[in-house]
Parts: sequence; C-alpha cells; structure tokens
Amino acid sequence: MDDAEPEEQTAPKVYLTRLRLALGPYAVHFSNPGYIKSETMRMLDIQVCKKTLDETRRNFEIREELGLSYQFWDDSASVLKSAIPSLERRSFAAPDPATPEYEGLSGPLIASFSTSLLADLERLNQVVGIARNVLTVGEKAQNLAADRLFDKDIFTLINVCVRVTARGYDGEAGAPDEDKWQFVINAYKKLLITCLQFLNNLTGRNEQRKLMLWIELFDSHLDNELPNFADMKYKMDIFPDLDKGSKPPTEPIPSGQKSSRGPDAFKIPQQPASSPFLLYIGEIGNEIKKSLAQRGEKAGATEIAAECRRRWQTMTDEEKNKWNMLYGEVVARYRDEITQSSAYKKVVDQHAKNEESVQALAQSINQLQVEVDRMRSAISTPEGHQAEQSSAAQVEEKKPAKPVAKPVVDDSMLDPSIRRSSPAGEIDFRVTYPPSFGAEILQNGKEDLLKRLEPDLDRPAAALTSDVASPTSPPPEEDDNDDEYDDIPGDETRGLLTDVPLILGPTEIEVLPMIIMSGIVEPPEGMPGYHPDPAVHNSIRSMHGVRCHLLLAQDNGRNLLRELLIFVAAWDLREEELYFKFMIKIMEAILANQLLPFAYHAFREPESKDIISPAQAVIMKLLTNIFRARQAKPSGLPSSHNPSQVDQGDAHMVNFLLTEFRRHIIPQTCALIFLQGQIRAGHAQPEDFPLNLWDMERMYEGVYQYLEFFAILTEHETWKNMLSNWEIVNELVTLLKELDAAIPKGQLSIPPLNSASRTTAPQHGDIEDPPPVAVERPYDTSANPNAPEGYMPSPRPYIDEAQDEPSDFEWRNLKKLAVLVLSSLVWKNRQVQDQVRPLGGIEAILNCCSYDEHNPYIREHAIMCLRFLMEGNKENQDHIRALDEYHEKGDPSSPAPADSGRPSLSPKIQVPDEVLDQQGYETYMDSKGQVMLRKREVRTPVSGTTAKGKGKLETKDPKDLEQLVQQVMRELPTRVQGLKTDPEKAAALAKLDKGFDGKG
Repeated sequence: MDDAEPEEQTAPKVYLTRLRLALGPYAVHFSNPGYIKSETMRMLDIQVCKKTLDETRRNFEIREELGLSYQFWDDSASVLKSAIPSLERRSFAAPDPATPEYEGLSGPLIASFSTSLLADLERLNQVVGIARNVLTVGEKAQNLAADRLFDKDIFTLINVCVRVTARGYDGEAGAPDEDKWQFVINAYKKLLITCLQFLNNLTGRNEQRKLMLWIELFDSHLDNELPNFADMKYKMDIFPDLDKGSKPPTEPIPSGQKSSRGPDAFKIPQQPASSPFLLYIGEIGNEIKKSLAQRGEKAGATEIAAECRRRWQTMTDEEKNKWNMLYGEVVARYRDEITQSSAYKKVVDQHAKNEESVQALAQSINQLQVEVDRMRSAISTPEGHQAEQSSAAQVEEKKPAKPVAKPVVDDSMLDPSIRRSSPAGEIDFRVTYPPSFGAEILQNGKEDLLKRLEPDLDRPAAALTSDVASPTSPPPEEDDNDDEYDDIPGDETRGLLTDVPLILGPTEIEVLPMIIMSGIVEPPEGMPGYHPDPAVHNSIRSMHGVRCHLLLAQDNGRNLLRELLIFVAAWDLREEELYFKFMIKIMEAILANQLLPFAYHAFREPESKDIISPAQAVIMKLLTNIFRARQAKPSGLPSSHNPSQVDQGDAHMVNFLLTEFRRHIIPQTCALIFLQGQIRAGHAQPEDFPLNLWDMERMYEGVYQYLEFFAILTEHETWKNMLSNWEIVNELVTLLKELDAAIPKGQLSIPPLNSASRTTAPQHGDIEDPPPVAVERPYDTSANPNAPEGYMPSPRPYIDEAQDEPSDFEWRNLKKLAVLVLSSLVWKNRQVQDQVRPLGGIEAILNCCSYDEHNPYIREHAIMCLRFLMEGNKENQDHIRALDEYHEKGDPSSPAPADSGRPSLSPKIQVPDEVLDQQGYETYMDSKGQVMLRKREVRTPVSGTTAKGKGKLETKDPKDLEQLVQQVMRELPTRVQGLKTDPEKAAALAKLDKGFDGKG
C-alpha cells in the first residue's frame, strides 16, 4: 500500500474523488439529520452513489481504483459508524416499564420513521454494494478492507439487520402502520443480503481471510475461561493511523516471530508467547470497560485494548508469570472438557466403533494451532516472496519435530483423486450391537407401558403421562423453553449469522451457504481456488479441514449449521434447488472430515420429545442424495476404479447410524406404534398419547429418511453385505409387524352401489370364483367379508383433519418402504433369506399383499419381495406352500415342513396367486432398472399338481394387471429408487420361475 503512494500523487483518481464527495456528506447526514438538504442528498444518491455502483459492476479499473485506496475504506467505514446508531434510534424503542417484558413497541416506531429509514437503508445498500463489488479485485483489496476494520462495521450492521428483521410486528394488527413497517423490513433484508455478499467476496480465494472470518464468527468463550477469539484481531491488531505519512506503530515482536497483520498478529491458544495476554484481555476487559465509562472516557474496543496493552507492558515479571501459569491451567482444563464432555462420552457409549474417530476429533480441535503454524507460510506470504517462503517452509518441515506436532500426511492429501481416509477393513464393518439388544429395549418398553396402563384406583385418571399434549394444539409452551430458542433474535450469544435462516427465503439466503462452502469445501480440480502444486493444494485442503473442525467445535457454528439444515425441511426444498445442492456440498465436507457422527449427535435435542430431531432428519436426507450420486457415477471414472471399496470414515459413519437405528429409533418408534394399538383396542385413552400431530410428523419424517437411506445402501454390494451382517431385517420385520398390528389398513373409497347394481349383484357361488380382474387388481375387495352387500367403508381422508387424534397417525408409505428395503436385501442373498423366515418375516410380508390406502401399491412390492425370498431357497418355498395349504384347508392339523415350522398365522392369510403361479406373470427389469411384472409367454402345459388351485389364472386375461403394474412402477415416488439394473436379475428370475414350477 505504501508503494502505491507515488502513483496517488501523479495519477488523479477521479472516481475515488467523486465518490468521497458523497461519502463525507453521508456521514454528516447520519450524525446530524437534516443538516444537509434533502435535494442535495437525492442528487448524491443518483448522480454519485448509484452511478458508481453501476460502474463498479462493469469496469475493473474503477473497482481497482477504489479497492486499493485506504481512503475509500476509511470513508465508507465512517459512513457505517455514523449510520448504525442512527438506525438503532429509529428501529428500537426505549424500554417501557408498562409492558410485560419491559420492552417498547418497535413496530410503530419503525413505521413512524418509515420514509427516512427507506431512504437511508437504500443509501447504505449502495455503499455496501460498492464495497462488495470492489472486493473482486483480489487479495490486495480484501486485505486492505480488513486492515481498515471495515469488516467490523459490516458485522455490526448485520447484527442490527438481524435484530430488526427477526422480530414480528408488535403493534396493532391490521393497522396501516403494519404495511409501512413491512416495507422497512424488506429494505433491511435487502441490506442484509448485500452485507452477506460482501462477506462472501471478502473471503473469496483468500485462505487468510477465510480463517479470520471463521475465528470471528465461530470462536466464542468457554465458560469465560478462554478469551473471545472473535475479538482477537479487533483488540490485538496494529491500530491503523489515519495519517498515511507515518507507519503504524508496532508492538515489540517476540523472538522467532515475524510482524504481520494477518494470522500472525495473534495465536489460537496453543502458543504461550501471546496467548496469556489474550487471556488477560478476556478476564479484565469488562472491568476496564466499566472503569473507562465511570471516568467519562470513551469505552470502545480500541480504547479497551490500548488500556490492556498499557497495563500488560507495565506489569511485573512475577505478575506475568502468574498469568502464564493461569493460561496453562486454562488450556489443560479446556482439553479435559473437550475430551470428557458429555456429548463426547455419549458418542463413545453409543457407538464403540467410532471411539477412535471422536477422539481424533477432539485431538484435531486441540491442535488447530499446529495446523495453522504449518500452513502459515502458504497463506500469509506476499506474492513476490512466495517461492522463498515455500522453500523455507519445506526446509523447516524437514527438521525434527515433536511427535504431537507432526501432521499425518498420506498420499490422499497430495493427490486429490485419492480418498482421504484409508479403505475400510473387515473390522470396520463389525457389529457393535446384536439384534437382541434393540429387541430387548422394545420388549422392556412394552412391558413397562402395559404396567402403566393397568387400572390403578390410587392413580389419577390423567396421570399416565405427565406432559400430555393436546391432540390439536401446536407443540406445548414447555417445549419452547430451550435456551437456544429463548434468546432474543440477533443476540450475539447465538452467533452473528445464526438467525439469518429464520429471516430470509430460499432465493435470498443462497449466499449464506456459499460462505460456509467456501470455508470448508475444498475447490475441485478445474475450479477457482484449485492449485496444481500438490504441496500448495495440501495446505489448502488442510485449511479447509481446520475450518470444518472450527465450525463444529463451538456452539455458534453448530447453531448456524442446525438452522441451515432445518431450513431445508421448513421450506420443503427439493433436490434441484440451489440451496439444497449447497447443503449437499457442506455435508460432503463434514463427511470427508469424518465429523458426521459428531455433528449428528450434536444436533440431538435432549429436551425435546423428538426421536429424530429435524436437523438429524435433514442430515439423513442429504446423505441419501450423496450416496445415490456416488453410486450412480460411471464406472469409468478414476475415483471408481474399485466400486466395492469404501472409505473407513464412511464405514464408521454407517456403523454409527445403524447403532442409532437399532438402539433408539426402532425401539422408540415401535413403542409408540404399540401404544397406538392399545388405544385403538380400548386399553388406553387418546389422552394418554404423549405426542401431538406436529411431533408425529417430525418423527415420521426422520424414520422415513432412515429407511430411504438404507434403500440406497442396499444398491451397493459392500453396504448390502454390511446390512446383512448387522441383520437389519430384524428391525424391518419388527416395524412391519407393529404397523400391521396397530394401524388398520386404509380402505378403498368407492361410493355405495345403486339399486340396479344391487339387483344384478353376483350370487354366493360367484363370490367363490371371483371374476378375473378381482384377483389381479391391486386391492382385495373381500377385505371386509362381514360388510353389507354393495357397501364399501369410507376411507380416512388423505390429509389429517384438525379433529384427528395423534394416536390415529397413519405412518403413510412406511410399510411400503420397509418392504422395498427388504426386497433389495433378500435379492440374491441366501443369508438374508434365511434370516427373514425364523423372524416371521414371510407372514409379515404376506400381510402386506392386500390393498392399503395408506401404502399405495404395497401389494406389488410385497409380491416381488416374496418372489425374491423364494429364489433358490427351498426352505422358504416350502414354508410359503405350507402357508398356502394352511389357508386353503383352514385346518391347523394340515402338515407343514418340519424345517420351516408350522405357520403361526390364522387361515385369513392368503398367498397371492402371483407368488406361486408361474404361467400368468413373471418379473423382469425394464430399461430404467425398475422391477416389473408382465405376462408370461405360454410355453408348455403345467402338471396337474402345480395347476391345482392356480390353473384358474390360465383362462384370465392379465392385460389389465400388466398395464396397471407397469403404470404403478412408473409412478412410484422418484426419491425412493428401487432395485438398480442388474444384468443377472432377469436371468435369475427366469431361473426361479423354471425351478419353482411345482416340483417339491
């Protein structure tokens, strides 16, 4: 910047001079409203600021002229410093003792100043927009903006915007003032978006600025024992002197360090040279602030830091040693808290296999300074000396280092095409909790519930649950008492950007995930920011990993990420939405750094009734899309040279999720379904149900996302084997049984027959031999044999009405998805085929072969699952034959295969003809990889034994079923992808048909 001073004297900067002619009056206008005539302000708005804003969009020379001038940044900062107090006076009402919360009405106040606020907010938006545009010049402009502390003023302005826009209108509803207030709120949102765009441009392709922004946003106090690292740069930076003729004063630099205005101006608490001083600031900063205020002096951050510096420099060596010792104790205590936190212990307890991963997380958090020191030369060196510093850094790295400080570098860090973590070994797929573990939890829960449901004369009638929610009410007030939701919007304790997702819409907020992406998602090859030099790329990748750890290490980062995830669910964003794609990239970065188990556990809400929190459900949704995209990649790509090989980190993650599914999700979900059944049976009252419809919807979404994720895993050979070894069919069969027992099937909606139809109704003999289409339609018209002739029960409405009880929740499509996962698991898998039979899974799937409005087309899914169960498995074939004979005879004494066991179901269970019949239909794979049924070509007559009970289908026209099933398969939800194309499947099904043609 000093080198440019001679050019400033010879080359006049007309655009800078013109803009400064407007910035100065702007600052005066905000400090002294009305001092400058409104006509003059309008002229400056149109002729100067608006014109400059348009020119900076198109002209690089103008951007460079403004961005490389300290005068531009200083004048712009002075405008913001004057504007922020002015905005606060007109947007926040003074405390009112008459109000319950001691707060004045801000809505009417904003409306009363709407005219001036709209004009001033537009002026500020233009100033920030110009600053945003000039940052595209590059690192010089970015670093200069930070050196002049302009970013600090942007942070303060963002805080004001969030505090105003996050609150609703508190005046009289429907009053004209509300419209005025809304116009001002929209202007604040527009300014907020521009500020976020400024932050995005401030960090673009600048690793140093990204790290500084991360420390600013996501470092916070830890029980007041560590300094607030968000204030480090503001307090420790070399204070700039507005007089450019003199260089800024510098603090004595300890030996071995170099003077820098970047990350070297302070240290993350791992280096004892400067960190004790930072601890000193954190401890006595508030005391000095009060002291300055009592003396009537200005108590800003600059004055506080200057006073702290003065006291530190005059401190005796004995006192400094005392602070050094205190700092060592704080760091040690901090490490203990990280490694011994309750969250850490829960992760270890719930997922033993991930113990090493979580410990690695804690170690990486504690060693962030090691990473920063190792990469410091790569991110803070001027371009002219980059080669020298790089060479020096390489020499330094070759020197012997302490074992704890030596980073682990493998080939994947030098070659981006190689996976980060090592390939998973056999031990990474081990089963940490057997199926009996979850079954025991569920059984104990059922027994406890039954005991509580027993009549007790001494117990009040409504004492079954202590916090029963009203069936039709929103979540009760108690649920909103979590600390994170009690905070005032915009409160700095929640983080600067945490409330932004609560304010902006999907098209407005896209810049926020872009900021997070730029910090933790490493640039791929061919994209801006990628460096072909492996050593430099290694440093860039490591810095992205450091920031990913920082994001999850503090509450501020976790709070923001939680809100970003919930935003997906709140707006029901689809896969094609840009925001959704950004969140996938963010989740991929967390997954690549092996932090997903930690993140998933951190988003659990212990005070909530949710089995799966909304943020966790969105994580599962994003994971499903990530794994689907991975498995859909062409096999010719370099990263897919061995498609069956998976990363160790991914294996640990899947292991963790399987443990969650077995230990928590299925037991608690099935316990609630069981309670629904008890309520339907009259053994409990609807008031006994502990959740409301809002809770049930959230729980349903989470369970559904888990099953959808498993459906994708079954399409990969390695993951399918892992699910088989975990015997996940136990949970799937249990879920099917509980749903079948507690949730009645939805009936078909058909209006009552008219008199003519009743006159020609079929006789009893016809019912014994129904018309051809009756067997083939995807519903069972005899589902209710006791119903009057010509009557069909009225179905439940698709959308739950307001009067619906939460205990009547239908769990729509859950059975169908569970059957789909089972179908994929049993396909060509003898191990799973044999697992299903002793669990009663065949009977459970047969129960799904009747029409169910809550699970459309489940019959077709169940038939395919049964056919896959029979393929090459004589025991399953014999078991299904025994069930068929059992149904036809209705005689419990009918023989059953010794090895399959006697069917435990009543004679009402019917084996669909499509399962055993080999002449009517066959399963095949279409060009899109979907499994379908079609009419089989007539070949040779079947034997009499085979045709018995099935020959009636030979005379029926199956065209209706063929068309129906093909239409069904095409209309299945796109987000649930079934079995993928397997070149051997068609042949295997044909083999199954030939092999199961009545022999045996």
